[in-house]
Amino acid sequence: MIHWLIQTQAAHPALVQGVPPSGLLGAEETAVFNKFKFLKRRQDWLLGRWTAKHLLQELIHQKHGGVVALDAIYILGGEDGAPQVQLKSEAAIPDSKFTVSISHAQGRCFCAALERPNWPLGADIEHIEPRPKNFTANFFTKKEQAFIQRSRPELADTLVTTIWSAKEAALKAIRQGLRLDTRSVSCQIEALGALPEAWTALQLSWERQADQSQLTPLSGWWKVDGPYVLTLAVQDDQQTQ
Repeated sequence: MIHWLIQTQAAHPALVQGVPPSGLLGAEETAVFNKFKFLKRRQDWLLGRWTAKHLLQELIHQKHGGVVALDAIYILGGEDGAPQVQLKSEAAIPDSKFTVSISHAQGRCFCAALERPNWPLGADIEHIEPRPKNFTANFFTKKEQAFIQRSRPELADTLVTTIWSAKEAALKAIRQGLRLDTRSVSCQIEALGALPEAWTALQLSWERQADQSQLTPLSGWWKVDGPYVLTLAVQDDQQTQ
């Protein structure tokens, strides 16, 4: 089961100021945070931890009861940059191992979590807006470009944003990010009657790669949340909640 949460900087005044809210960070996280020089980086990083930790805190409470302090939930970057979860209170809940994915857009954070360690999972949030003229030609497959051209003009910005977001989610899931060509993954969306406000499946497939065996088959979902698109990519057919 995929669990998810959206939070904004308005959740706590300190997040807007780029200052850690009391009780949010552990010592190792504080050391990482203190290296950030730019306000936006500090804001985004804190909002990501705020969102992910509140999501994990609630999941732990649902399964085990009690409340784990936010600063006992460590979320630090691994060697590949992906967030890694470590519970400092593991003696009390030894069987809780999580994978999280964190994404930001315009002061808003979307976090997804699975109670499975080191599992291919990617979450992405994007603001729906017009893209540069050559955007699809530079970043989309020929099939994706043709889909956009066939679509209703009033849906173009949303569909371009969705395909881009799904690519980001997929590349996060395999822990490559934009180190890989975005055309290495193809996103297919079913014909639309209306933009989905509930999680809706989309298809993800790998292309332009010499060794397909090294790439993880992924399932994908998307939904529209006001002026934003949310996407998820995960190995297997995990359900969303």
